[in-house]
Amino acid sequence: MDFVCPDRRAASLDVLGMVISRINGFSAQRSGMETDQGLIVATVRLGSVADLTGIASGDIIAEVDGLPVRTFDDLEGSLVGRESRDPIRILFRRVSAWRFVTIPYVEEYWPA
Repeated sequence: MDFVCPDRRAASLDVLGMVISRINGFSAQRSGMETDQGLIVATVRLGSVADLTGIASGDIIAEVDGLPVRTFDDLEGSLVGRESRDPIRILFRRVSAWRFVTIPYVEEYWPA
């Protein structure tokens, strides 16, 4: 099943067990970022694949499978055409450290 973002104006997305929001000045400052552009993990659903791989609230998503992710369109582009359980490699920043995780693609999406 293809990933589809029906409302690109949405404030956040619920995908892969994470509610992902656009970074704003407040979230950038709180996470120690020098930029106010990109995507931040607002919350992680308990027991989701994101939770089980250690992704946490406040993590900044930088790349998915080697492709830069700064917008919801970037995220959608990195997930289009995925099959269930395909591995997804995510590079994220937590405070001042970079970390890679690999999680399986899960076919669930709800506008937050």
